[in-house]
Amino acid sequence: MQRPLCAILAAFVVATAPAQAQERNPQSSGSAALSTSNAGTAIVRLLQSSHDLGQQLPVSMRLNMLRRQALMVYKLRADLGREWANELFTLSFQAKEGHRAVAQQSAMSVLIRLDPDRALELLRSISMEEPEANWSTTPPKLGIAQQVFQVLAERDGELVLPVLEQEAENMGKEGHYPYSAMGFAASRASNKYWGNNNQQAIQLLQSVFEPAFARYRQNTRGYFDDFQFAGMLEVLSGGLPFDSLQPALRLLVKNLLATDARKYQFVAEAYTTDGKSTKADNVIDATILVFGMLINRDPELVRELESSRPELKTVLEYTKEDRLSSLVGPGRPEDIRSEDRATETRMDAIDLPRRNPEAAIAKAEQMPDDERAGTMLEVARGMAGDHPEQAAVLVAETQSKNPPTDDEMQFSSISAQASVAAAENKKDELHELLRRGFAYANSILFEQQRSDDIHFFPGLGLMIQIGIQFDSDLTTAFMESLPASHLQAEAFLMAASALNMGRRLPFSSRQQ
Repeated sequence: MQRPLCAILAAFVVATAPAQAQERNPQSSGSAALSTSNAGTAIVRLLQSSHDLGQQLPVSMRLNMLRRQALMVYKLRADLGREWANELFTLSFQAKEGHRAVAQQSAMSVLIRLDPDRALELLRSISMEEPEANWSTTPPKLGIAQQVFQVLAERDGELVLPVLEQEAENMGKEGHYPYSAMGFAASRASNKYWGNNNQQAIQLLQSVFEPAFARYRQNTRGYFDDFQFAGMLEVLSGGLPFDSLQPALRLLVKNLLATDARKYQFVAEAYTTDGKSTKADNVIDATILVFGMLINRDPELVRELESSRPELKTVLEYTKEDRLSSLVGPGRPEDIRSEDRATETRMDAIDLPRRNPEAAIAKAEQMPDDERAGTMLEVARGMAGDHPEQAAVLVAETQSKNPPTDDEMQFSSISAQASVAAAENKKDELHELLRRGFAYANSILFEQQRSDDIHFFPGLGLMIQIGIQFDSDLTTAFMESLPASHLQAEAFLMAASALNMGRRLPFSSRQQ
């Protein structure tokens, strides 16, 4: 929805005179939210403003925002959390397959916490969609089932297992049995017995594993079923004697070795505690890498694998329990492969400031001429929490070498200075920077609205988050002056997120 140009012009006044803006609109939800001493109430009101604006947005945008709104609000207002999660679940059926799965996962994660019985009921209405061969190792419904099953098993113990087994059997008839979900449910249900009745815990795990293994042996299966069954073995291996799992593990590996590597193209990487790494660049090796710790418990199987596939020797060596540090994947090759060189360099520069500011600056220096100054200011914003003096020098040097030539660069520079002032708690200076910055932001947005292309620009999100914590009246007035758009809804959501963190921005390592 577009506002008249006169309303946009008024925004310049609003940003520099918040008191007058509040006089003109004393019932403003954002101002009311931030005038209260109750931070939770303020966050809810900001989220409500964002939610109301979201009703006007296209489904894809609305889903993305509603997902984040529901995940934030349920801890503060259970009734709103339940309402928005149900709304998100209903809306998800209007989305395309990938977006639908993400939205349903988020909706269910809220309902699982607030009303797990309702979550189980909704699980039955989710269709068993086959994921694209190179998109995910798990059908979306099975991932959601794992969450639901775990929570119900934690609440009701082994009494709920027959119900879950029936649900699992129904899913199996749809196309895929949720082996991993049942494994996690059995593990959760057995927790109360460990330490006082270990034999009962083992019997409970066996009661779930044995029929699942029989089903896996007898039924037609594919790669997704193999991955699910591997997940079950991994979780149950913490409680069942390994020799009872060994036949299942060997059958699993045999099936994995027969996977069509042309159809499924997943990759994975492993990092060791001594700083080494290895990469598996096909689906078979990637899956064996992911479950390498489990496979390493069978030395004879390891020797067979290393003999038949010598390339697995390093993979299996690095996934020993005392060596493995972390895993990445399995995922699509394009998810792990780097972007173009300039994008990779920029992302490295933005990621490094708090840990190694000198390396971040060196990376920013490598950027093309037309992107170097903007990246330097991104680095300055990132290092301000831990190194405010160094960040201030970097901002000054960047301005000297590359004087701002337009409003966006001027705003980016001011937002970097605001990060420094916030880190040093210089409230008067920060107030002036926020006032100037929001005035430039309004000028930029005025031009964007003329071209009907309203969007965020570098530094705006952080400026709003810092502003809501240090100068809520000024920041609220700015947000309320924005055009009713995705940007305004996102601004309210960012402000709520900043307050919800409970820590001042910019972050420093000392705050972690």
